[in-house]
Amino acid sequence: MPSNRDNIQILVELLKKHDISRLVINPGGTNIAFVRAVQDDPFFTCYSVVDERSAVYFAIGLYLQTGKTIALCCTSAQATRNYIPGLTEAFYKRVPLLAITMMKHPRFTYQEYMQAPDQSSLPADSVKKSFVLPYISDVNDVFHAIRVANQAILELSRNGMGPVQLCVPWLDYSIEGARPLVRSMHRYSIGDDWNVSLSGKKVMLVIGEHRPFAEEDRELINEFSDKFDAVIYTNHLSNFSSDRCVSSNLLLSVIEKEKFKDLAPDVLISIGGQTGDYPFYRMLSRPEFEGIEHWRVAPDGNVVDTYDKLVNVFQCDDWYFFKHFVSDSDYSSGKGGASYLDGWLAAEANLNRAVSVPFSNVSIAQYLSPLIPGGSVVQFSILNSLRVWDLFELDESVSCFSNVGAFGIDGGMSTLIGQSFATDALCFMVVGDLAFLYDINSLSIRGIRSNVRILLINNGGGFEFKLGTGHDKETDRYIAAAGHFKTARGWAEDCGFEYLSAKSEEEFEAFAKRFVGESDYPIILEAFVTDDNEALAYEKILRENQDLKPSDVIIKGVKRSIKRTVGAEGARKLSSFLNRKA
Repeated sequence: MPSNRDNIQILVELLKKHDISRLVINPGGTNIAFVRAVQDDPFFTCYSVVDERSAVYFAIGLYLQTGKTIALCCTSAQATRNYIPGLTEAFYKRVPLLAITMMKHPRFTYQEYMQAPDQSSLPADSVKKSFVLPYISDVNDVFHAIRVANQAILELSRNGMGPVQLCVPWLDYSIEGARPLVRSMHRYSIGDDWNVSLSGKKVMLVIGEHRPFAEEDRELINEFSDKFDAVIYTNHLSNFSSDRCVSSNLLLSVIEKEKFKDLAPDVLISIGGQTGDYPFYRMLSRPEFEGIEHWRVAPDGNVVDTYDKLVNVFQCDDWYFFKHFVSDSDYSSGKGGASYLDGWLAAEANLNRAVSVPFSNVSIAQYLSPLIPGGSVVQFSILNSLRVWDLFELDESVSCFSNVGAFGIDGGMSTLIGQSFATDALCFMVVGDLAFLYDINSLSIRGIRSNVRILLINNGGGFEFKLGTGHDKETDRYIAAAGHFKTARGWAEDCGFEYLSAKSEEEFEAFAKRFVGESDYPIILEAFVTDDNEALAYEKILRENQDLKPSDVIIKGVKRSIKRTVGAEGARKLSSFLNRKA
């Protein structure tokens, strides 16, 4: 039966038939299937270049010497955008480059799904034309794909030479099950009659990427949570904290879907930008939970169906939405009875984050997160660093950010350094070696201040791209692009940074206090870890949390409920009284 894998087979066969044998490959996850199809095929000569900006110029150089059409392949998200400078040169130089840009399924575009910007929106003078292969579901799509791929290749030389883009949609799994419900979507604006109800429903507020909240906004959201017994799902990028919050990507990474049913909301209200939280998305978007209603609150009023459950869009700012529900007496309170919020708090309280793991990003985050000074700024590189550090708590006064808008690997350090110029607070960057390499020129920005701290996790390649691939060494060659980066020492010291390095837990801990303390210079601390330990550490912390004990959950839930009702001091006194009675 035809499937989307046919797109890869069609493209590889046509490259051969049109004698396009030289391929410049960028590391990534979405292009894994294509890379695996060509890297050991003797017809192709493959070149690994990490940075897409360099890759296109590299391909131009190949063309200038060979006179042959050169193909390039990159993953999704910002990778395509990084082709633009080189493609613009190729356009005016009339160089035939076939830019194969992998993309997510078309239904994810403009839906605040991770790493799914519009891939085909390139400037008019960067490519002669952009083509998009269909997502294949039957033989009609196969015929369509064959025709479009041929068109793209023929366009390289039609009416003169020049670059062409070919987008290949890729999703390496199919969603099984019955036909989903046909949902009716509604948009409400300020002044409309909001004919909706939260009465008797389990309510979850999801706060995505957001700048720090004003105190009055924080209080208003807490009032909303109190009125409707709403759980507030956050991560570091939400920049929101209260005793009504859960940050549970660890829980959602390990809990079985059957056990999640009691925690699943009836209404999911989203504010802010993307969460960058893959475990949350994977659980909440499951077809088994199609009864969930997603309410999106945003001034743009756009229909953004991130979880395939959108029913209501409220075109207003956050403050207006919460004020409307809190102050309007027509809206009765939430579910009542057994507390939905306490159920979530109890489940999260049962998690064990103090797991002994080998030296890795996990162990570093585990040790360093409580040492990050209050009031600091932290910028996370996407995917591995963001996911790992979300496992551990930071002081609630620490503000956190990540480039999860277009969700690209590049630019994190530049963003962090820009922030450091506008604050006296310590500014921390957590970045892997490939992301560091993409943005290495940012270290040369003139006048970098002494409040910059860069934590470089050097695991010798793109570890993210090895998840789910068995960590085989074949992945290192092109997909994870191992061996492109050795150490930051020389460039860091040339740019005026104090450079520290650690190859063990003991060495890291010896430098930790210096790294988080005051200094006359910006500091880079490079931790050398292995991808094997990276995998072992992450897998171990998941494995240790797979069995939730109901008795512990109930006890911890009661304690959380008491603490939230009478306050921390009241809870302490009550505990002391009960212990004396015992």
